[in-house]
Parts: sequence; structure tokens; C-alpha cells
Amino acid sequence: MPSKFWTKQEKLIQKCLEETGLRYISQARFGTYDVDFYLPEIEVVVEADGPFGHLAKRDAYRDGKLKDMGIEDIWHFRENTLETIKGRLCLELNRLEASL
Repeated sequence: MPSKFWTKQEKLIQKCLEETGLRYISQARFGTYDVDFYLPEIEVVVEADGPFGHLAKRDAYRDGKLKDMGIEDIWHFRENTLETIKGRLCLELNRLEASL
């Protein structure tokens, strides 16, 4: 269930994840870091960065720490419409499947 404090982009990502049938944990905690969505079956973190992204240095540092914890795939979404989020999600899932 989305939080009333979620951004529009987070709500759209949630909708897309639900449509794919992927199980996710919202606001999952890894050590001292919270991530927007964690997909445990495929060990992927999905971050809603908004159309302009977050602070690159802070995100890079946190992503490095998540990788140290075993999270190899971290998808930063800047897309902000249902159509573009669906497209990006499909692209990332296909890329992940091809690498297996």
C-alpha cells in the first residue's frame, strides 16, 4: 500500500511493479539506508529519482555501500510517466534476463 507521502513517481513505479507481478518491499532497510523498492526474488533495488535525479555523490556513495551488502543491481528511475516507467522496467528486466 503506498504511503500518503509517496511521490507521484513512486506510486507509478509501484503500479508497474504490481502489473508485472513482481514482489517488492517498499522502503526496505539495508543497514542505515532505506531504498524506495527492493525486489527480493531478483535482488534489485529500484530508486525513484524524479526527472532530475538526486545528488550524484550521495547516491554513488550509498550505492557502493549497498553493493558491499550484496545488492548488485540498483536501478535509478528518472522516468515520470506510466508509459516511460513501464518501458524502462521492461528494458531493465530484459537486460537482467539476458545476463543470466
